[in-house]
Amino acid sequence: MAFTIPYKLTLLMLLSSGRFANSFLTLRKTSSSPSTLLLRSKHGNIARQGMTTLLSSTKEDATADIKIPRKFKPFPFQYHEELTLTVDSLTNRGIGVCRANIPESAIPVDDDQRESYLEDSKGWVVMVPNTIPGEVVKVKVFRNFGTYSEADLLEIVEESPDRVKPICPLFEECGGCQYQHMNIGLQRDWKTSQVQELLERVGKLDPDTFPKTSGTVGTDEVYNYRSKITPHYDKPIKADIGDVQIRAIGFKKKTNRNLIDVPYCHIATEAINEKLTQYREEKYKEGLEGKLRRPKKGATLLLRDALKYEVGDLITEEQVVETDNNVYVKTKVKDLTFRFLAGNFFQNNPFMLPIMVDYVTEAAIQPNASGEKMTHLIDCYCGSGLFCLTASKDFEVCVGIELNSKAVEEAQENAKINSISNCKFVAASAEAIFMSKDPVEVITKSDSGEEVLSSVLVKDFPKKNTVVVIDPPRKGCSEEFLEQLYSFGPERCVYMSCDPATQARDAEGIVAAGYKITNVQPFDLFPQTRHIESLVIFERINS
Repeated sequence: MAFTIPYKLTLLMLLSSGRFANSFLTLRKTSSSPSTLLLRSKHGNIARQGMTTLLSSTKEDATADIKIPRKFKPFPFQYHEELTLTVDSLTNRGIGVCRANIPESAIPVDDDQRESYLEDSKGWVVMVPNTIPGEVVKVKVFRNFGTYSEADLLEIVEESPDRVKPICPLFEECGGCQYQHMNIGLQRDWKTSQVQELLERVGKLDPDTFPKTSGTVGTDEVYNYRSKITPHYDKPIKADIGDVQIRAIGFKKKTNRNLIDVPYCHIATEAINEKLTQYREEKYKEGLEGKLRRPKKGATLLLRDALKYEVGDLITEEQVVETDNNVYVKTKVKDLTFRFLAGNFFQNNPFMLPIMVDYVTEAAIQPNASGEKMTHLIDCYCGSGLFCLTASKDFEVCVGIELNSKAVEEAQENAKINSISNCKFVAASAEAIFMSKDPVEVITKSDSGEEVLSSVLVKDFPKKNTVVVIDPPRKGCSEEFLEQLYSFGPERCVYMSCDPATQARDAEGIVAAGYKITNVQPFDLFPQTRHIESLVIFERINS
């Protein structure tokens, strides 16, 4: 059955009435009358009497300021259709996973995937942020994809006992944090289970072949811990008074790429927030006065909480919040001092960092299967030399490799600052270290305590006494690096990762190459967020 309605009546009014909320309607302009819409129901007839009532009751809403996105796909749910669902689990992005049943009558007969929809007993996936598994929630759909939909949270019908009130008033919108609505114990439980699940699902590893993932380790500093943030602003607009106006300085929203203005970040240190207030005012003023460096573009700002660095001064510990990427700062990790460019990578939670360093070092120095001491360490993706230098006192020879030449310069300088002579750092891609023809020349100590110049190629390191520390970027290890690692065959691999998914992918290959997992340890480096740092220890299986 088909009939026409005035074109001025928007699709929104039809869908928001509730009467046709689950009718999966299709509308288009008719060829005979461009000013009308053709309405067809996938559920059969729509009574004219009901339609008349609908038109009458919705005329007052004709000016509602809600538009259906041009590319919106109206299957399986209409735009802003409301659903009441139960949250099953969380994704590794910290978003709640719900499942909704799609009535068979609602599935288009000509849909190529009709049979798969009907056979999927689990239901259609609907992603909803700011939810907790077990909760019953009322949601509003705003986007449909080929295999799932996304929705906004409208109401919590049945609340989890683990729900807490977020400290940040921007939490529901800001994409910086995902877990402020969950107590810290549950946050860490989920991070533990996600690491385990990824090793099984992505790594395709039998859970009976490796130790169960240990509980996530964290500290009591769950807010105001982060020592670096990088807020953004988009392209400024023309100001009514002055040159240009910055609209917002902050982070991307949870549900889109628009920025939300963030005057205070609850996970950043207090020193950063004090500086942020001043820095925001400076930037807004620079825009109005025409002093922005790139007035026609947006920018990413830096606020790094560290210690002031001056050449030759390793004693003074003056705290600064640096905003210039190219200024050197320093920080203390246990008994070592590290100097680095403020804009370069360095772990951003000073409370957790010493704990992570201890775990890596302890794993690296354990005797091999024959009870022999580990003597050589290779630190791949070494950055400023954190793991290599902190473990150096327990090894005879250490070598670090890093693609970023600036970071290598920092690592070399950090070795000098801390009077460490048995470490060498190389600027190259990680896979190059095993085939390097440049000998590792370091000063070591003989059994009698005498200093001796040691010169040896990495490929000639004693494999049974060598440990490789791996700390790659989020994308994980390259295939070339892994192939070189397998060929070299060290006794042990200590793999720290900021993305357990790519770590699990790499773990599949490492295990297949003749290694077994002896320990899995997650770290809560960034409380209130979905981010997980994960340590996996691989030991070579002796034939």
